[in-house]
Amino acid sequence: MSSSNKIQQTTDRIRSIVDERAAGDRLPSEAELAALTGVSRVTVREALDRLWHEGRIVRRWGAGTYVADLASAPDQPAFRSIYVSIKGVTSLPAEITANGHQAALAAFTVERITPPDWVAAELPSDADVWRVTRCIAIDGVPAIVMRDLLPLEFAGQRTNPTELSELTTDLVHFLQEAGVRVVKHESVLDAVTCDEETARLLGLAAGQPILHGRQRAISETGDVVTWSDIFYRTDVMGTVVIRTVND
Repeated sequence: MSSSNKIQQTTDRIRSIVDERAAGDRLPSEAELAALTGVSRVTVREALDRLWHEGRIVRRWGAGTYVADLASAPDQPAFRSIYVSIKGVTSLPAEITANGHQAALAAFTVERITPPDWVAAELPSDADVWRVTRCIAIDGVPAIVMRDLLPLEFAGQRTNPTELSELTTDLVHFLQEAGVRVVKHESVLDAVTCDEETARLLGLAAGQPILHGRQRAISETGDVVTWSDIFYRTDVMGTVVIRTVND
């Protein structure tokens, strides 16, 4: 059996173990799963990586692996079993610069707001959030609008989202400074019609179709720590996804 097929079969077997348990239940250790499935711990680790990317499990460093609560995010689609592994969470402006283009912050605002329903479901009741809106231009042309929603404080410490007005400060490093280690981004892409404010920032007509990403940043404790709506002007910025064929 090829390595990729063995990993897929192990993933399927561990997924069935996950499905038999309730949200929040702790899974057996890697060694125990290896014994249950008859494969090496390396193969088990690869399978757990896939289930983690799918959002089926939560990893709490030093504590173990737990069954994720799939019902806690009411806006998620019913089918989300596509596995896409993108190694590394990097700074988008840094990626733009590394590819020979100039990145600049074309607009920046901070507001304290009542969170929208899709975010409020994952927060304590009556909790406000910061909404940080940034528009990034590529070679002088507005290309991306990012609306990041952040808790007002982390671990009792008040957040200062104005620090994100510096293009060199990306959200991941901002959170690290606040003592929060982000280990995964989950994103869902769809096409939406451009609202008036986003259209104004991007120089588009309101109501025009635009690529939209809804993203959650997940910490090493398994908690969602920030939420983002990201809008891409596709005539300025494009993304290529490469999928390989299994053996």
